[in-house]
Amino acid sequence: MPASSEAIAGEDRRPEISVIIPTQNRARSLEVTLDHLAAADRDGIRTEVIVVDNAGHDNTREVADSFEHRMPVRYLYEPTLGVFGKSHALNRALDAGGLGDIIVVLDDDMSPEPGWFKGVLEICRRWPDHDLFTGVTNIVWPSPEVPDWAKKPSSQNGVFSSGSFGDADAPLKNGQWFLGGHFWFRSRALAGGMRFKDIWLTEPNFQLDLIERGFRGMAGPDAIAGHRIQPALLQREVALGRARKAGICKAQVRLQPYRRTVRQARLFHEHPWLARLFCALNGFKWGLLYLASYLYPSAGSRFERRLVALERMTLALEYLRVARQAPDYSLRKRD
Repeated sequence: MPASSEAIAGEDRRPEISVIIPTQNRARSLEVTLDHLAAADRDGIRTEVIVVDNAGHDNTREVADSFEHRMPVRYLYEPTLGVFGKSHALNRALDAGGLGDIIVVLDDDMSPEPGWFKGVLEICRRWPDHDLFTGVTNIVWPSPEVPDWAKKPSSQNGVFSSGSFGDADAPLKNGQWFLGGHFWFRSRALAGGMRFKDIWLTEPNFQLDLIERGFRGMAGPDAIAGHRIQPALLQREVALGRARKAGICKAQVRLQPYRRTVRQARLFHEHPWLARLFCALNGFKWGLLYLASYLYPSAGSRFERRLVALERMTLALEYLRVARQAPDYSLRKRD
């Protein structure tokens, strides 16, 4: 039976790209992000932006409503914070429905460049058999006075969430994920009720689940956005806390639950003794390097190396802790 004119018109009105921005009490930062999106080139592309206010109490709704004359904006309110919050905001948008074929997760401290929308679409068109994507994320510093340690690539990739896969398309590697504040996926990936889990690394967990189900990821250079760094992140104690937390959470999300497509999980599952020995030696090595970092003559190098060593040491030790408790990585011989 041919489709009705109303159904066809409805399909024409559906967005091609839906951008979900979860936020909580950061109306000023949200306004900057929305301004970048409104100024971006959307010619010939049906887009919408969904602002999900996660139990906030500032003027987020007023900020979102103020952009309605510049681009299609939907405001949603999600009262549930849960343990980490962001997952409930993202799921609220997914459950609301009416989303486009391409669903973008964008943090409220991101600044997409003018060609960002077209870049998102171009990467997806270039890889029709892939369903998970990212672009380039560059650092935007809060002031010209940036500590030397913060400028190091290792600090930017870990503490400050930057990411570039080079000037050419690059597939998502085994056991890795794209930055949680700047990635997108096709709506068909949600078949079967895929949703975000209430953990700190909810976006990496979501992506690893997609890969486990057979979906594939690709990074492209076409869509570029800046990550505006919050001044508090330049404080050393805050950076050390994030490095420690990153190491713990990366180990947890890679090993829990067991996924055969995650290299680290498969090693612990198939060779539990070897995996434990490797992690123990790795933890010892990075512990020594952590202590040795105090000996470097440059203050910037000392702290940068301390950050890296702390994250790697914590990662190795957390692998061992998780493996000790999870039945999938038991040392007993399995049938």
